[in-house]
Amino acid sequence: MKKLFIILAVLVSVSLFLGSVFAAQISKEMFISSLYGSVSVKKSGTQDFVAARKDMQLAINDEIRTGKDSYCDIAFDKELAIMVSMKENSDLIINKANIDSVTNKEETMLDLQKGSVMTKVKKLTTQGSQFKIKTPTSIVGVRGANFEVKVVE
Repeated sequence: MKKLFIILAVLVSVSLFLGSVFAAQISKEMFISSLYGSVSVKKSGTQDFVAARKDMQLAINDEIRTGKDSYCDIAFDKELAIMVSMKENSDLIINKANIDSVTNKEETMLDLQKGSVMTKVKKLTTQGSQFKIKTPTSIVGVRGANFEVKVVE
């Protein structure tokens, strides 16, 4: 009986370990697909903004800022099925942009500090997938739509 209990305990431990290894979150491949004018990026873990450039790779916790008469398009996949277009004088932080490698569940959370963005989000078909934009006063979430979010000061 004691041997059986030990074997079961080992099997449960191994299955929990393997489940956590294979349920890894993978960051989406995000990049600036086009831009015009004054666009800058503060990379995660840094203090300073640098000039953005076309095809610049983005990561979680990066902050993107557009200046007067400027815009920036951010792609969240190579197929351009999920896009965010930042209008002039906008400030956006990428809080979360992950895909679960096992379930294919997508989670995207953006923080619009100021300005406005237009979004194009393909229909998210995997159960539990979500695309959200947080503003100082609300959170907007969709599972597939084109919409605009503005922060009015």
